[in-house]
Amino acid sequence: MCGIVGVVSNRENVAEDIRLGLWSLQHRGQESTGIVTYTGSDYWLKKEMGMVDFVFHDDAPLDVPGKSGIGHVRYSTCGSSSIENAQPIEGKFRGAKFWLSHNGNLVNARAIRNDLENQGYIFKTTTDTEVIAGLIHFSKQEFFSAALKESLLEVRGTYSLLALYKDDVYGVRDPTANLPLVIGHRDGVMLLASESATCDVLGATFLREVEPGELVTLRSSPFSLWSERFFGSLTELLKNQRPCIFEFVYFLRPDSIMNGRRVDIVREEIGRELWRQAPADADVVIPVPDSANSIAAGLAREAGLPLEQGLFRYHYVGRSFTKPKQKQRERVLRIKLNPIPERFAGKRAIVVDDSIVRSTSIKWVIKILRDNGVGEVHVRIGSPPYMWPCYYGKDTNQVEGELIAKRHGGNVEAIRQEIGADSLGYLNLVGLTRSVLKIKNDDLDESNFCNACFSGDYHIPIVK
Repeated sequence: MCGIVGVVSNRENVAEDIRLGLWSLQHRGQESTGIVTYTGSDYWLKKEMGMVDFVFHDDAPLDVPGKSGIGHVRYSTCGSSSIENAQPIEGKFRGAKFWLSHNGNLVNARAIRNDLENQGYIFKTTTDTEVIAGLIHFSKQEFFSAALKESLLEVRGTYSLLALYKDDVYGVRDPTANLPLVIGHRDGVMLLASESATCDVLGATFLREVEPGELVTLRSSPFSLWSERFFGSLTELLKNQRPCIFEFVYFLRPDSIMNGRRVDIVREEIGRELWRQAPADADVVIPVPDSANSIAAGLAREAGLPLEQGLFRYHYVGRSFTKPKQKQRERVLRIKLNPIPERFAGKRAIVVDDSIVRSTSIKWVIKILRDNGVGEVHVRIGSPPYMWPCYYGKDTNQVEGELIAKRHGGNVEAIRQEIGADSLGYLNLVGLTRSVLKIKNDDLDESNFCNACFSGDYHIPIVK
């Protein structure tokens, strides 16, 4: 999972907009940050390990040249966490530089990489993104956009992808529209970003989501937006789209919109459905902040129980899920979450979280609640057991042995015993899907979501 932003302007430099846009997407990646702009004759580039405010630490506006550019915040899913793999990634087409920012995972990257190396391509990174750059490099097409389309027809996997080639910014979503990508506009500025909340932060109007298999071209000169499809008809693409349902559960900001649905409203409905499926005798509801706040609010309203902020969430550290190593995740949790015993001491508490992946967070939460006098801990999870590794843009394919539900074969009682809860209840997949569909009446149905992490049903075949 990563965050990407692309901006073009007909009159002003765009680097500061890209920086602010990346800041709005910091929750999607915290390992490295990068921005590249086209100055009219060359490129300005800065990328380093670390979060946005570390890499671009000056409080003054980022005043560098370029009316077109792209940016990236990384959470490594393919390739090690290193400066060499920080994005945007550089490539060359007919001797001219271009740059790529990618959110997603290519499942046939290894085979393509081997072919490109046999043709003499020298890779500078270990990311799957660079195989797209390699394919473009060897393309015989006359124009960059044609080379980009030709290359994407060869890869398999998920991508919301941005490319910067001279004055133009290209944005494309894979044919299954697995990961989010949106279009925004304000006077003299157009943008592409991972989430609609970025439009709000930049004072832009959220126009729409990029459609499955759609290529959008933003041009600063002449200032314009072009759209085309090269994977087939829109009707067929919409029928076969597979947006990631885990984005609704955890990754997206609550103020963002995906598939026409405000995430905060979806999560509240998830909480209501969770209570209907797994009630408990309790006195208070405590969310595990921040991603479970809306789920807990929905559950508390449906249950008629008070919602208590029994855990203080320190916001100057990032998400523990997106840290690449287990020890880093544990260290972040100790800093991030601290109990407020007066909210729950001696009471029976329903502790609500969005998911249990590795179980690092929920074990820590249960421990500190018990250490601080909670009466009972009834854990309720706003998604099914996370049984299967994700190969489409989350790093759980690298840590399959750490998935607690898979270790226990989905046995809820065994999971409960390991985490130390008095009771444990999950929302089943039918309830989760129903919660998303209930918010908006459209053409989506239960078959349209990617839920492989819960079901093992991989809509794009995995190449081992």
